[in-house]
Amino acid sequence: MEVSKALRKQIFLEIIALVFLLSVIVYSIFAISGSGNEKISSLDNVVMVLDDSKVKEIKPYSDGEGLDTNGVSYTITNNETDILYYDVVIFPNIHDDDILNNVRVSIDDLYVEDLVSLPRSNGGYVVTSGVLKPSYTKVHLIKYWYKLGTSEDITDNNVKFEYRLFKKDN
Repeated sequence: MEVSKALRKQIFLEIIALVFLLSVIVYSIFAISGSGNEKISSLDNVVMVLDDSKVKEIKPYSDGEGLDTNGVSYTITNNETDILYYDVVIFPNIHDDDILNNVRVSIDDLYVEDLVSLPRSNGGYVVTSGVLKPSYTKVHLIKYWYKLGTSEDITDNNVKFEYRLFKKDN
């Protein structure tokens, strides 16, 4: 029995579709059963994954010690067809200037800044900006701590942050 060209083509296409479907199912299973500590959200066709499970509270450290602490990983995947220009903005749960003036922030272990010296946008602090090509992923590592020598009445306030991605026009 000989199989026609059209039937072979149809079988080939169905096998490709089946492989793709199985890949999506396997990926979904791993994404759902991940560590459970990751927070996944999306903005249009951009997926953000936040893992702050290793950050329990901020403590006073020198900058060198602060860089040795665990941080928050913020992963951005651009599933759009256009280049993505973005800001990662953090929003503290405390708005007391005396407290926020003592918070230090590190982005990707490349630089250390006072939180209040970061640019402001949308009511929060821009910790990083970037450009991401279609189908690319970027991981940012954000660390924060109190300045060494900060008084206990300030360090007793455990500042927590909410992280958001904002798309920008180029």
